[in-house]
Amino acid sequence: AFEVQVGIHELLGHGTGKLLQETAPGEYNFDASDPPISPITNKPIATYYKPGQTWSSVFGGFSASYEEARAESVAMALSCDFDILHIFGFGDGTVDVKNKAGDVLYAGYLSMARAGIAAVEFWDPKSRKWGQAHMQARFSILKTFLEAGEGFTVLDYSQDDLSDLTVKMDKEKILTVGRKAVEEYLQKLHVFKCTADYEAGKKLYDEMTDVDEWWANKVRPEVLRRKTPRKVFVQANTYEKDGKVELREYEPTNEGMIRSWSERGVYPEVVVGI
Repeated sequence: AFEVQVGIHELLGHGTGKLLQETAPGEYNFDASDPPISPITNKPIATYYKPGQTWSSVFGGFSASYEEARAESVAMALSCDFDILHIFGFGDGTVDVKNKAGDVLYAGYLSMARAGIAAVEFWDPKSRKWGQAHMQARFSILKTFLEAGEGFTVLDYSQDDLSDLTVKMDKEKILTVGRKAVEEYLQKLHVFKCTADYEAGKKLYDEMTDVDEWWANKVRPEVLRRKTPRKVFVQANTYEKDGKVELREYEPTNEGMIRSWSERGVYPEVVVGI
C-alpha cells in the first residue's frame, strides 16, 4: 500500500499541474482574453502568476506542506482506480474492495488516517506551528476523512484520557464517500495553486491544519505517550565454522549496531570494545 501511495504521490502528484502564468509582459501561457472557468467559483479565474513570480514566492512559508497535501491527495484519489492498482501488481483491474487490490486500497487509506493522528506530535503547542511538512499535510487529509461524514471515518474512544483511542474506517465507503471528499479537497488545493490564489489557498490550508484544543490537549498527549523508540535495523553477520555457515544476530540497539560493524571486519584497523 505504501509503495502505491509513494508511486502515485511522486509521479502523478508532484509530477502534474500547470501554473497559469504571464510569462513575460503581455504574454500568457493561457488565453487571457477568455480565461478558463474555475470549477470552484464557476467564474473566470482572476489570479495568475505574474512575471518573475514562482509557486514558492507567492505561497511562501506554507508552500512546501501545501504541495505535500496536494500530492498525498492525488495518491488517495487515484489509488481508488483499480486499473492503477493493477499496474502496481494488485488485482486484475476489477473494481471490488473485497479483493486483494481492495485490501491494498483500504490499507493505504487507513494508514493515512493513522498518520494524520500521529502527525500532531510534530505540532508545537508553544508556537502553535507545524514542524514537519508531510505530517501537517497528512493531518489535513485525516480531517478531510473525518469531515466526509456518513460514518466513513470516526475516532472511537471510551476513556476520557483517550487511552483507548482508535481510528475506524468503513472500507465499503472508500470508493464513494471517501474518494468524493478527497477529490473535493484536492480540487481546491490544485486550482488555488495553479491560479496563484494565495488568499483562498491560505484560508483553506489554515482551516484544514488548525489544531484545536481537543487535538492539542487530548490527542497530542496520548500520541506522545504511545510513541515508541525509533526502530534500529541491525545487520546480521555470517561466519564459516567447521564447514558450516553460522548466522550471528545482534540486539536492535546502538551497541548491537556497533558490534555488528566491528565483527564484520569492514574496517579492520578500527578496534571497538563493548
